Amino acid sequence: AKAVVEQYTHALAVGIANLINIFFPEVVGLSGGVANQGENLLVPLREAVAPMVFGDAYAEKHTRITTCQLGYRAGVIGAALLARHQA
Repeated sequence: AKAVVEQYTHALAVGIANLINIFFPEVVGLSGGVANQGENLLVPLREAVAPMVFGDAYAEKHTRITTCQLGYRAGVIGAALLARHQA
């Protein structure tokens, strides 16, 4: 089970690092089932992302990896608000 979690964390870290390298966002917000893991996932994820980011000192200071305040419901709420806005 530990190996599966490590593979999952690594795959997620690669994707997040690529997004940071391209867009230099201030925040990377995780939602859905990922958000339910909280710090249990965020700590190793941040550690895995750091060496993959170009200029990792800049990214560490300027990009936060965190969970969305709406947690696992963020996607559903966002979709509902988009549908309401487009109606």
